[in-house]
Amino acid sequence: MIVRERVLRTLRIAAAVCAVSSLAHAQTPATIARGRELAERACAGCHAIEGGAGSTIVEGTNVPSFSAIAGRSYVTHQQLQSFIMTPHRPMPGMSLSLSDVDAIVAYILSLR
Repeated sequence: MIVRERVLRTLRIAAAVCAVSSLAHAQTPATIARGRELAERACAGCHAIEGGAGSTIVEGTNVPSFSAIAGRSYVTHQQLQSFIMTPHRPMPGMSLSLSDVDAIVAYILSLR
């Protein structure tokens, strides 16, 4: 009986963590609009912000449009967040807060 209670308690905690995690990445209209504004200022030099599923070439590297990124069914919020926050060429290092990155990711994923 004690094992069953521990399992049930663990499942309740896991469910609560999942619920909080999904709220942290909510795609509200305000967050999406803020993400689009940030993307237009910080990302439009290389990425097509709206429309188009293609890519451009920057320093010999294919840079996909945000629509193309959003169209990848396997891409998650966490993957995009990590990718944006990890320096890589040709993407320049940017000083974005986690909140800014989350807003940009919410915008990209809203294009699905």
